[in-house]
Amino acid sequence: MKRKKSKPAKNVSGKKLTEKAGLAIKHEFYLEASWILSAMFERKLKKLLIQVEKQNPGRGFTLEQLIKRVKYLHVLSRYKALTAHFNVQLIDEIRTWKNQRNEILKDIPDLHVSPARIERLALEGVKLYKEFNAACKSFKLPEEVSEHENSA
Repeated sequence: MKRKKSKPAKNVSGKKLTEKAGLAIKHEFYLEASWILSAMFERKLKKLLIQVEKQNPGRGFTLEQLIKRVKYLHVLSRYKALTAHFNVQLIDEIRTWKNQRNEILKDIPDLHVSPARIERLALEGVKLYKEFNAACKSFKLPEEVSEHENSA
């Protein structure tokens, strides 16, 4: 008997993910909303790195690695546009949010995680994502500056 080939995962648009996250929150599926938000953060961070470094970090990069890379580039201060549009505090808040998400997941099997804690995680994630998305939309890497900065 022949095996069926698995279909590659569909590439869901950012707009669809936003709608799914909103729907999950509306129907009080806060944990699911948090995971959708994680995927949204991952996409935005990867897109930002591609824009700045002119290369794709690849599929193996986790959310933690993407956050670290963006923070490293910010601290390095080689890309003036990046430091101007993205506050290090925002990057740190995204990492803290991700760590809280991970803690909740570790706590679920061992103890009762309050619905309020999960709700707070999802709502804080939405707030952070809106702030990060606004920074991403206003971010433009000047071509002449980026070429100069890359050669320096």
